[in-house]
Amino acid sequence: MIYQLADGRSIDTARDLNFEERNFLQKVFIYKRLAKDLAEFQRRWRTEGNPVWRGPATLESPGPAALIILDMEKKIGKTE
Repeated sequence: MIYQLADGRSIDTARDLNFEERNFLQKVFIYKRLAKDLAEFQRRWRTEGNPVWRGPATLESPGPAALIILDMEKKIGKTE
């Protein structure tokens, strides 16, 4: 899958993410659908033990999977 970020960059999930990141990202797409608000969405993915979240350092230097999730956060924030 090619994910297009709001800033125009593209991320090829087959090439740029490992298996664990792709698997977790599938769950995040579901979280996005079920989340009532941005805070709930963030609580679902910003947890220890997932292959994307490395604590606050994730926000300072996000990898491709985190960039996709942060892009989703922006979209959720705009709809609130």
